[in-house]
Parts: sequence; structure tokens; C-alpha cells
Amino acid sequence: MSQTTQRFSSETPPIHHLIQEIDMGVLGLPDLQRPFVWKRSRIRDLFDSLYQGFPAGYFLFWNTKKHVDSHSIGIGTTDREDQKMIVDGQQRLTSLYAVMKGKPIINENNEEQLIRIAFNPLTEEFTVANASSDNNPAFISNISEIWSSGRGTYDFITAFIQALEGHQEVTSEQRSEIASNIQQLENIKNYQFSVLVLSADLDVDVVAEIFQRINSGGIPLNSADFILTLMSVFWVDGRHTLEDFSRKAKVPSADQSGSPYNVFLAPAPDQLLRVAVGLGLKRGVLQNAYQDLRGRDPKDRVVKEDLREARFNDLKQAQGKVLALSDWHEYITCVKAAGFRSKSMLTSANNFLYGYLLYLIGKHEFGVDHRALRNVMSRWFFMSALTGRYTGSPETVLEADLRRLEQTEQTPAGFVGQLDTLITNQLTDDYWRVSLPEQLDSSSGYSPYLFGYHAALNLLGATALFSKVRISDLLDPAVSGSRAPVERHHLFPKAYLRKLGYTGTYRLNQIANYAFVEWADNIKISDTAPSEYFPQLFEGLTDQEKSNASYWHALPDNWQDMEYWDFIAQRRKLIAAVIRDGFRVLTGDVQPFTGTMSEPSVSELLHDMETLKIEFKATARLPKTSDVPEKVINEGIIKTVAAFMNTTGGTLGIGISDDGDILGIQADLEYKRQDLDGYQNWLSTLLMTTIGQAPVAKHVGIRFETVEDHVVCLIDVLPSTAPVFANTVKGKEVFYVRVGNTTRILTGPDMMDYIKHRF
Repeated sequence: MSQTTQRFSSETPPIHHLIQEIDMGVLGLPDLQRPFVWKRSRIRDLFDSLYQGFPAGYFLFWNTKKHVDSHSIGIGTTDREDQKMIVDGQQRLTSLYAVMKGKPIINENNEEQLIRIAFNPLTEEFTVANASSDNNPAFISNISEIWSSGRGTYDFITAFIQALEGHQEVTSEQRSEIASNIQQLENIKNYQFSVLVLSADLDVDVVAEIFQRINSGGIPLNSADFILTLMSVFWVDGRHTLEDFSRKAKVPSADQSGSPYNVFLAPAPDQLLRVAVGLGLKRGVLQNAYQDLRGRDPKDRVVKEDLREARFNDLKQAQGKVLALSDWHEYITCVKAAGFRSKSMLTSANNFLYGYLLYLIGKHEFGVDHRALRNVMSRWFFMSALTGRYTGSPETVLEADLRRLEQTEQTPAGFVGQLDTLITNQLTDDYWRVSLPEQLDSSSGYSPYLFGYHAALNLLGATALFSKVRISDLLDPAVSGSRAPVERHHLFPKAYLRKLGYTGTYRLNQIANYAFVEWADNIKISDTAPSEYFPQLFEGLTDQEKSNASYWHALPDNWQDMEYWDFIAQRRKLIAAVIRDGFRVLTGDVQPFTGTMSEPSVSELLHDMETLKIEFKATARLPKTSDVPEKVINEGIIKTVAAFMNTTGGTLGIGISDDGDILGIQADLEYKRQDLDGYQNWLSTLLMTTIGQAPVAKHVGIRFETVEDHVVCLIDVLPSTAPVFANTVKGKEVFYVRVGNTTRILTGPDMMDYIKHRF
């Protein structure tokens, strides 16, 4: 039986020997783990265990003769070509080095931090240094001074006892105890750790595999860690560039050359690596990319140096594009164009980063111009964020998306068409009408559907409920204070619901029970019943503001008097419709609110004449000839308003001939002896009784303008979010649309197809 070849040796060096090797550069840290992350309390417990003589773990080193990029633990330490690398136990050894040398460590934010542990030699208590221990003379405020001050142990003990005697009486027994315990603490430097040293002939990936097998409580490695380790060996500058970008993205900078800092994401090096791998190697699954970068031939599975060099060259070219600040910030503009304002609205870093990858592919491989690319990427980001495209099996989904793009015609139109096809396949009519309302059945305050609604409100130009301030302005990350300027208000306050017997987070915190209000209004509402607070606050709005608020905030008619669960069920559907309209802003099918309902002047209407969105009527009720009944004239008004609602909205001018002559409505007023208020009430009633009270209240505004001594009536109509039918034929509701500058009836399959695509 052959003898097993052992690929490691064992040692038991004292701590002071390990620290000496670090200072000499003999012992360094390979990039197999992330930066220092241990909590101060864990460092305290480590030194307590060493002081007590308890087992305190082990170290795994790699005795390599080939230079591998390493981060020396301390600041000011040096690197050597021949090094032992710390594969496992880096956090522990970093703690020992930093405390016993009194040197700052470099944390995960690339910042220097000094670790201070305090010790009471009378009680033998270790604590993380704080104001209390600093002001207590019974504590050594920083045990680093025992090893790093340069004083001998005797002098240190003497000075400590003298300082303590200046505050309290110290007995001879206590002096002896203090001296003994400080000496015991100082002797920690002689504590012998168990060290396993891996053979120098092991490859990087084998070392990583060993780490993965024996690591039982630290930070598990993944494929990204393996690739970063390969970069440390074969492309050290590339890894450092990733880390530098990541570090700069964490904090604002005044650097005039530009900074990757933004309000959405400070990507870690491994996250940026995913984008570079996707762009350069067309890999979504990092395990496959790792094998590519090793140089493994997919056919014979043999690692070949020329293949490794070729794949690293691909990665280098891709990473240069990924880290280009101009592309990075233009992509962030795409995200903002999709209605998202800050990191608080992102539920998936993968969605953000993989969107960036597709943006880079569209620009650099398909040649899509910046305007078309921004438009399609804003649609893509809205879709993928709303549906959580990259939250379940993200690598697999990304790999499939990359394969689709590889098979797409390499033209700008091909890229845009492929993404729009995927968007359309995801956001089907059934999704908007069935799936999304069901997904809104949730109490999660961190939901992609909730943030999709918030993004839609931003896109639609919505204001907070009861407010004239846009939600997008209130959500601006630059707006900050002791309290957020806009808050998620429970339309049915929680305390009020509890009085009605509703309990539990699921019932009380339904997404459909939230609405944006300014914090002052939220305080004012408190736990008041909606039937009490809503009419009072709503009354302060104009009719148009009421209509807008009811639409944006998805408020069913008379919702304040509804039973709670009926309200929730109806509002989910209305919220889904608002989210859909928000997305349709990105497709150009819905126009965002620009401050007020579009109110073109008569001169502006006459400049364009009758169009898809402009219609003229000489009269609303007075027949110009005896053979035209008043009912027919009324129906002309009804049909046009309904058609505007079902299409893109518009303005109907009454008192203007087809040729653009100003006739005025004086004859209509005299016909029934009405003033302007009476005429407006009559028109409103006519439309509400034939089209519906809610649609007219939400989407119709009536105003008057005087032109050359003639009064013209103008009816402004917003596009509806649901099909509108008009009762112009006795016992039958008719569906009208605008086609060019005419109003047409749709029926049967044509009507169903139009409704399916329009709504």
C-alpha cells in the first residue's frame, strides 16, 4: 500500500514570532478574504482567551515561492517575493498584530482605524476601550502600550501602580496582584498557536479549495473570491483598480476628474467583477467564468496558459469599459429616468449591476445611440426592478439573457427590439391585471412592487396626498433632516384599525394601506378615522387637484366609508393601474403631469386646428338648423369627451366652428337663460349621466375664455386609465376613440383588441 503524500507541515510558533514575520514581510495576506470585519467585542474575547490560556483557534498559511499579490496587515509593512500567505485566520492575526503593535488596521471601507482594548489588572476584566474605562484609573486604557511603548515591563507596572495610588489606596497584596496580572498579560506574546503550512507547489485554485473545505466558521469563499484571487496572481493591477473604484464610490469627492460616487450603490469589487465578466467573457455563472480564467480548455478540460492569457485579455478590455466614469454615470441617469431616486428604492443590487452590463453591451457591441439606449434601459430597469428579474437564480437568468443577445442581429434596432420583446413578454396584460394586484397583497415595507409604485408616481409627476409638492422632489436624497419630508401614511391608521379589531402586521401594514403624505399632515391625521380626516383635508384642494390625487393615490370613490378589506382589494387593482401608467410614460403612451391639466389657449388651439387632441363644436345644445335635434348636438359633445378619455386626452372647444371661426356660446346661454355657472353645471351633469360620475370627476375640467367679446367654453380631458363607455344609444353603451381628427366607434374584436393594448 503506497504512502499518502502530505501536502502540508505543522508548526507552533509564538505570537511574537508571527508578528516579527509580518514586520519583515515574510508573512502576508493573499486576497482570499475580504478586509478586516471583526467586531471589537470579538477582539476583546480573543485576548481574554489568550490571557486565560484557552485554545484560540489555528492558522493556515501557504508557503509559496511565487509572488502572489498580498495586502500586508499593518500600515507601513513591506512585501517580499518569497512569502508565507495567511489563508485562514487573517481576522485573528490582524487583531493580534494591530493591538500588540498599536498600529491602525485598514477596514472594509479602506479607512484607518485604531483598535483599543482596556484591561483591569485587579479584576482581570477585558473591555473594549470607552470613555468609562479611559476615566477609570483602575484600567490600563490601551493594552497596546504594554508591548509597543518601548518601556520594560517593570517600568510599566511601576508607573501604573503609582498612577493608581494617586486616586485610591493600594495595599501590598494588590500591588503584587497587579504586577502578576500585568506580567501574565505581557506574556501573551509567547502564546503558541497551531499553524498548518501548505506546500509551495500547490496552485492558487487548490489552496482556495482547501480553504473552502476546512473553513468552519469564517467567511465562505465563492466563485467571485476565486476569480479575485486569480487576478492577484495574474493581473494584480486589475484587482487594485476594482478596489480603488469601489472605495471611491463610497464617499462624495471634490475630485474634478470625476468620481464613481452616486446615490444608488457603492459596488464592492466582486460586484464590479460580475459586470466585467459578463461583458468580457459573456458569462453569467461565475463558476464557469472562473474555469475560463484558469485557462481550462472546455474540450479536454486541461488548463492551458495561452487560453488563460486570452481570457484575461478579454477581461482587461471589458473592465476598462465597466470602470469608465462617463458610462457609469450615464447608466445612473437611465435609472433615474425610470423613476428611481435613491438606494432606498432598490431591492436588488444584482438588478442594478446587471442592468449596467446590458447598457454596456448595447453601447459598445450594438452601437445604440445614447438617447435610444437611455430610453430602452429605463424601460428595462423599471421592468426588471418591478418583477425581481434577477432575484431568484440571478446568474442563470443573466446567462440566458446574454445568450439571447448573442443570437440577436448586431444592430441598434436588434438590441432595442430584443429588450423590448423581453419586456413585453414579462409585462403582459395578465401581469398587470392579475399577477401584480396579487403581488401587492403584502405587508412588506421593502417590496419591489411598492417601490415600483413609488417610481410610477415619480414618472407621472404626482404630488403627495393633500400637497402641492411633487413626490419626486420630496424623495430627493439631497433633502434630509431630522424627519423625512414625506412619509408613508396609513390611510386607515393602525390605531384606528385596532379599535375595529384588526391586529397583526399583515393586516395593519398592507401595501395598499400606504400613501405618501408630508410629515406635518401625517402628524395632524394621527389615529383619526378616515371618514373624519379625509373630507377635511381633501376639501382644501381644487377640483382638478382632487381628481389628480384620487388617480395618483389610487383612491376608490368614497373609500373613506368602505369596509377596510374591501378598500384594500379595490386599491390593489388601482395601484397596479397607476404602476402600469407609470411604465407607459416610459413607452410614450402616457404623458406625465406637468403641474396642471393641459389648458391650451384658444389661440393655441386655432394654431393647430382640429387634430387627434383638438376638436371644435359650434354649439353644445342650440340647433343651428331645425332638422338637427338638440339630443344629437349633445351627443357630439359626449362622444368627443369619451373618445379623448379612451385615447390620449385632448381639448374640446365649444363656440368655435370647424373652420376656426369664433362664435361664442352666447346663443347656448340665451337658449336656456343660463349664466356661466349654470352652463358649467349643465355640461358636468350631461357628461356624468352619460359617461359616469367617477371618470368625469377624475379626467374632465371645464373652463371659459373670452376672445373678441365672445365667450368660448373649453373642456380639457385627461386620458383614462380604464375603458370608458358612453350611453349615447338608448339601452346601449358605446366605445369611442379618436382616429386622427375624427371620433370613431369601435365594436367587437376591434374594440377588444384596442382595449387590450391601450389599457
